[in-house]
Amino acid sequence: MTHLLFVVTKTFTKRAWLAAVLAVCLLVLGPLSLRELIYLLEGPTDSGSVNPFNFHFAFLATSWVTFIAVCLQALQGSQQMIRGLPISSARIASGLMFSSVGVVVLLSLVTNGLYRLVFFDEHWLADYWPVLGPLLFLGTLVMVGYHCFWSMHAPGFLKVAGWGMAFGLLFFWFVARYYPNGFARGIVPWSYVTLTEFVTLQLVSLVAWLGGVRAFANIRNGAATPTPQWEQAQLWWTALITGRIPERLSVPLSRRMTLARLHWSGSCQRAVIVGGILFSVAVLIVNLASVAMYDSSSPELNNLLELSGTFQITTLVLSGIAAIGVVIMLAGSLAGTGNTEMNRFLAMTPLSDRELSATMFGNMAKTILFVVVLIQLALLLSYAGFLMIQGTEIFHSTYDLNDWLRQNLIYSSVAMIGFWILAANLLSLCWTGRQWLCNTVVGVVIVGNIAYVIIEQLLLASGSYQAVQALGTIIFLVYSLVIISATIGAYLDASKRCLIQKRTRQVALYFSLTGLVLFELWMSQQPTMPDNWIGFLGLTVLLALIFAPFATIPLAISWNRHR
Repeated sequence: MTHLLFVVTKTFTKRAWLAAVLAVCLLVLGPLSLRELIYLLEGPTDSGSVNPFNFHFAFLATSWVTFIAVCLQALQGSQQMIRGLPISSARIASGLMFSSVGVVVLLSLVTNGLYRLVFFDEHWLADYWPVLGPLLFLGTLVMVGYHCFWSMHAPGFLKVAGWGMAFGLLFFWFVARYYPNGFARGIVPWSYVTLTEFVTLQLVSLVAWLGGVRAFANIRNGAATPTPQWEQAQLWWTALITGRIPERLSVPLSRRMTLARLHWSGSCQRAVIVGGILFSVAVLIVNLASVAMYDSSSPELNNLLELSGTFQITTLVLSGIAAIGVVIMLAGSLAGTGNTEMNRFLAMTPLSDRELSATMFGNMAKTILFVVVLIQLALLLSYAGFLMIQGTEIFHSTYDLNDWLRQNLIYSSVAMIGFWILAANLLSLCWTGRQWLCNTVVGVVIVGNIAYVIIEQLLLASGSYQAVQALGTIIFLVYSLVIISATIGAYLDASKRCLIQKRTRQVALYFSLTGLVLFELWMSQQPTMPDNWIGFLGLTVLLALIFAPFATIPLAISWNRHR
């Protein structure tokens, strides 16, 4: 039995380690790259003027979602095999739950340790960056999450309402730890964990463990069934999403429309539900938690523009994670068994390569549009909730509505464009069906950034500030030339294979040239704007990443179909 329990733990961690490494690299290299970009464009800044605690909750939300996603990915790949082991359900459930807690705790400690080396000073734990309290809460959250996950295999409306209330109370208790003197007083870091808090978290974890073991046992023996009301609502929801209503007369569809509907119901629909609805709810919850910390009686300490910025940064970060989730769910929609060939029904469909790629591209674009709209709708609901909680008197005379509108327009545009660039370009790699190509591109980017950070830290330690700036410029030039050259090559190859229409090339070229000309006109009106060529080259790279999927995705699907 002990050997089989070790097999459970080994199987889970084997499927989690690669995603765990990528998660830590994303959480560390992302802020570090942003800091280096600011250093490259604006020069050295005074690090003492920035309070790291202002970014504490954004880090917690991002890291927790990322670490839990790592555990879910490992659970999805190992749960089916683990269920068949000749071992009790209690041991399997316990192995999965405690392995997940160990993974998230280890990842959190590694990430915080790297933050200490790169960003913080020796007083970080006591002054502005609590670790122990949030870490204990994260372990409890994982245990409760497993209980909820397995319990919802037998869904019901009362159970959904109960779990919603339970998670609401759990997060309210967590936020209250940062207000030991009441919400009317200022927020302080949760630097010290009292005995009562520790015992409370352990008791909740114990109850969640017992409930999770029982729920998993019901799943394994087939006793987990939904309520009749839930089954009826599920039938109505399926008819609403897929359009398959029995009373409606069937209309003959073309081959392309039939394939589009089949692909949509097979993978895109799930991506919209998970990537759109789940992450929009996450945006709403995190933003409303920020509203609970707002004190309208102290406008000098609680600026509305800063709160709005918190909303938008949360939306931006969760949009990036949602984009990766959409990519993961859509990446396997083309692959057959073992990822050795394209799905038979797609490869053998009586459509040309251009028609097939246009159908798949249309479904992908519609999926991205739905997810982006749902997340932006959650942002609007966050502002509506803010008004309902605080009232209209929060708009005092010093608050500039034009600044708020401009700020929201910029952040929303960055979120939508960034979502498209990240999801579409990653899918163009995944849809090639060549695992070595995806691993090579991702590995070169990660290893290159790590090598750059190490060399930069060595140069900074030796006082070679000009060498650091020159190195950053060289890396920027190399990345830019590679991206622009790859985009041009993709358009030439796709045109040669007749995978894209002439109008597609013309529209991409027209919008790219128009953007570059408008940028040059804007730059010519600026009195002092050094490094004009950096901005011009950066905009060129941005436009290349926006329009590259229109050529790379048809190429990827064609390569996958004929490999």
